[in-house]
Amino acid sequence: MPDHALELINEQAALTALAERINVVPALALDIETINWWDREAERVALLQFAFREGGEARVAIVDALASLDLEPLREPLELSAATKAIHNAVYDAVRISRHFRIATSPIHDTMLAARRSGERRCSLQAQVEAHLGVQLDKSEQRGDWSRRPLGEEQLRYAALDATCTLLLYEHQVKRGLRGDYQLRERVAQRQESLPLSEAFDFTPSLPTVATADDAEWSTTDGLSAAALALLGIVSELTGRYGPEQLAVSVGSERVGLAGWIIDQALGAAADIDEGSARLEIATLCERGLVQLNAARRLEATPRGAQLWQQGKPAKP
Repeated sequence: MPDHALELINEQAALTALAERINVVPALALDIETINWWDREAERVALLQFAFREGGEARVAIVDALASLDLEPLREPLELSAATKAIHNAVYDAVRISRHFRIATSPIHDTMLAARRSGERRCSLQAQVEAHLGVQLDKSEQRGDWSRRPLGEEQLRYAALDATCTLLLYEHQVKRGLRGDYQLRERVAQRQESLPLSEAFDFTPSLPTVATADDAEWSTTDGLSAAALALLGIVSELTGRYGPEQLAVSVGSERVGLAGWIIDQALGAAADIDEGSARLEIATLCERGLVQLNAARRLEATPRGAQLWQQGKPAKP
């Protein structure tokens, strides 16, 4: 596993000192952990992880965003400095940093976007790290409770490793000449003043429409992407089986049975879904009232969601 020094930041003085340190590095990697991400009103950022180099050595600082800290010192290094911020799937992390902390991260190198632009099909962090760094990420803590305090040692190691691997992947992509530039884009000026900051930025969709294994495009229904429709199908066909976190994790790394078949038909057997992308699609389904949590906090389709799935689902072989 990649070597890195790890520190947990949960005091204001330590956060201020960290901001000064990362403000002078040429590049840093950024990752976050969230809770209740499927509910826009209840969602919170629990951790911000920063990986960077000091004296040539990899360092990781984990900021406890639930520790009642004032994160304003992070504005200088994240929004105002020229340092490159490497993020895997910036459409998830950068937008949530903007939404919750009113910090518009820039400039950004999106390592997932760079992989896609290079023509790769398997672009999740887990797949990219294994393919290019020879590291197998342990994803057992993906389902961990990030609201729990104190955080467990395994949780801290997991969070630190994702940030470290993002930094190493960024460095590898730069050597290969890959372009991962991504930016939050302001919407129409006259709308911006009337919108909360969380809505004042636009961004590219997390997953493009992708051809199926038969090279025939699976049409979308009611404006849903192929990935969103597939996730709706899993919830409809396997109602009550998955909680939001379980579904987001399983479609990326545990595609088996009916759920795996639905995803393969939507995106092709060679494609994978990044966890952040899956979260975005699931949250969209929840916001649109197509899926909901039952009393057991498991996902089930609403009548409208089930109807849309029946209209758009592929025929079984």
